[in-house]
Amino acid sequence: MHSSITRAYFASPPWAQNALLSAYGLWLRHLRYGPQGARALTELRRSQWAQPSQLERLQLGALNALLAHARTAVPFYAERLPAGPLHHLSELDAVPLLRKDEVRRAGDAMHAVPRRAQRLVEIHTGGTTGTPLTIVASRDALRRNYAFFERFREATGVSRGMRTATFAGRTVVPPWQARPPFWRYNAAARTLLLSSYHIAPDTIPAYVEALASFRPELIDSYPSSLEPIARYLHEHAIHAIRPRAIITSSETLLPEARHTIAGAFGCRVYDHYGAAEMAAFITQCEAGHYHVNPEFGIVEVLRDGCPAAPGETGELVATGFVNPVMPFIRYVTGDLAVQGHAGERCACGRWQPTIERIIGRMDDVLVTPEGRRIGRLDPIFKSVAQLVETRIVQDARDHVRVEAVARDDLAPDERDTLLRELRHRLGPSMRIDFVRVARIPRTAGGKLRAVVNLLQPAPGAPAYETPDGLASGPVSQPDKAEPADPIAGIGRR
Repeated sequence: MHSSITRAYFASPPWAQNALLSAYGLWLRHLRYGPQGARALTELRRSQWAQPSQLERLQLGALNALLAHARTAVPFYAERLPAGPLHHLSELDAVPLLRKDEVRRAGDAMHAVPRRAQRLVEIHTGGTTGTPLTIVASRDALRRNYAFFERFREATGVSRGMRTATFAGRTVVPPWQARPPFWRYNAAARTLLLSSYHIAPDTIPAYVEALASFRPELIDSYPSSLEPIARYLHEHAIHAIRPRAIITSSETLLPEARHTIAGAFGCRVYDHYGAAEMAAFITQCEAGHYHVNPEFGIVEVLRDGCPAAPGETGELVATGFVNPVMPFIRYVTGDLAVQGHAGERCACGRWQPTIERIIGRMDDVLVTPEGRRIGRLDPIFKSVAQLVETRIVQDARDHVRVEAVARDDLAPDERDTLLRELRHRLGPSMRIDFVRVARIPRTAGGKLRAVVNLLQPAPGAPAYETPDGLASGPVSQPDKAEPADPIAGIGRR
């Protein structure tokens, strides 16, 4: 979105912003749903109850079709895959693991050629490691991807079109706004879009009033956005907000947060795991177990390169069946999970493989001087190709530093854009420095924490090493904040 349009958006009255968001919501509905997605959903409703032998045949057939396609149509895989079909899913371990840096280096060689005369879409992700990646997909793939989410949502008791309140990383209201409303309405999706960046002790009552008035049937949120509101509901014995279900994603849902949120809103919390790479989709069922969606792809949990035993923690490796334009085969996601059990029927009635627990990221949350708790920030780095990795560190109540590993010096406009986007989310009172570093230290477990709060570490967050010296000094701040893009990619669903 051009900065002139975003400036116009923030300069417009709320009713006009609602109209713009609703118009964009119509476009997203056209992009994400259609006859192909409806057919896929019909098949998925039936296949979720398949027996283990049926699921294995389904996966083996889809895997061999994927391998044959990738071997002949995707240059990157030409010499990487077995010459013939596999006879058992366990034979997949002969394929080398695929890491994100390989995907980035491969560039267009990761795309199926020739790229047929079909309309393609680009999906950007900051990723768990803070490394930006661009995914190319067909509209058919996107619609099939959303069919899986539709199946998941139906299992929670909520269908598309029901009133939904969404907390996500969208700057739907001006970052400098100090008074409510901190939300806008997408009429096309019947969705109240609430800013995750304005939640603070003095603003939570307004959020509670908005939710009580809207009466959402579903709340779709990052855990870090909803937990402080849930605590407020507990403390003030407020029981006016009673959705049918809450869906969380994108952050690790800790047991304490789940308990707090479920108790405050009086409903089940359904967590799920997915990514823009369309390589894995893991959803929580009515019985509380995490199920790998086997029609979506194959999920492996590897410990030292070998399959983890039930109860063991390992790297989550995924092979996706959904997007043949840019297939990910044995892709190392960078997340950790605890292996579950296969071949056992869940209390919900499904035979799908289970993951005992998704560890994922263990990022901290930034806290502004006003008390706002800011969760996900990695999407702002996705458009800068020079960045290899980033980490945000809060080392004072009113100061954060952005550590970046970059191939080359960033152009002044790129640096200004990053700082501007951060200020839109962190507000005017937070000081921000941008620094080049030679490397970003890992945790003892080898993971990169994209957000670190030295003042208020997240419960259970792993320790990290002392950073290396800085390669360059801080970048000066812009005098006046420019509006961020409020609608690009709005509505994660």
